[in-house]
Amino acid sequence: MTAATVLEHVQVAFRLAKRDPAAIDDIANTQAAFWYSFQGAVITLPMMLITIVLEGGGVPGLLGLLGEVGLFAVGWLLYPVVMLEIVPLIDRAQHYCRYMAASNWCNVLEDGVLTLIVVLRALNIIPESLGGLAFFACVIWVFSYQFFVIRNGLKVDAGIAAMLIGVRLLLAVGLFMIHSAFGG
Repeated sequence: MTAATVLEHVQVAFRLAKRDPAAIDDIANTQAAFWYSFQGAVITLPMMLITIVLEGGGVPGLLGLLGEVGLFAVGWLLYPVVMLEIVPLIDRAQHYCRYMAASNWCNVLEDGVLTLIVVLRALNIIPESLGGLAFFACVIWVFSYQFFVIRNGLKVDAGIAAMLIGVRLLLAVGLFMIHSAFGG
């Protein structure tokens, strides 16, 4: 059965988080599934806004908010665009749509966990020091999760998957540096 709704796709992301390699097959390998997966950005946008308010100490002004949303959009689009160039080089273009759709739906789960940690820290439910450690541990989990999704979605070996994790990390660091340069 192929996932058709947002809820079904998020359930696939949970199955992938539990390291179920068969879950990837429940995402259609079509352009429609690829484009539909950007619904995940709509789901995670409020999470990003919550994080900005809680981590930034308040609601940013209009220009600050527009900048944050713009960088959020770039963050959602950058990796898929870069992967358009990489998948032919590693002879995996035939898996691109399914892999990117799975990766996007996994972003929803990842962002939810990261946002939960930010909220728990802001509400002093977990101490700041423990919250920082939890956030760091979550980032490590995200990269291991995406490593699994890359291996199963693109059907590549561990070396290629590690290289692609490196690409994701470089893009994330680049976006963080841009964000920091503009006062974020």
